[in-house]
Amino acid sequence: MEERFKQILALGREYYEKREYDRAEHYLRQVGAHEQFADVQNMLGVIAHDKGNLEEAQACFEGALRINPNYTEAALNLSVTYNDLGRYDEAKRIYQAALSRGQASPGKLDPFVKGRIANQHGELAQAYQDAGLDAEAVV
Repeated sequence: MEERFKQILALGREYYEKREYDRAEHYLRQVGAHEQFADVQNMLGVIAHDKGNLEEAQACFEGALRINPNYTEAALNLSVTYNDLGRYDEAKRIYQAALSRGQASPGKLDPFVKGRIANQHGELAQAYQDAGLDAEAVV
């Protein structure tokens, strides 16, 4: 990923975490136009839902799930959006599928938790690489 896009993505995520959705959306849309990140699609869906743009939110959450079918947070967000759109059967189906995928077996992590840890590992590796410590960046 180009340095420019890394910076834009970081700004988008930072503003999203602060719930400054208008600012976040500006940056996340720039990244979303060039790269396929499930978390960016999910964040754009949350922003659209917050603004009441339910059809756009649905498209974003569905996009996140096309990129990563095991993305529990996006599935739950899609379920809520379907419910808000009056598509109760689809909401229930998505919700139940997310719950069944999220059942951790003994000795195994919940896929949602595992995904968050993987994202944090990726961010740490990127920080090492940005600092010029390529050997430490290998995960």
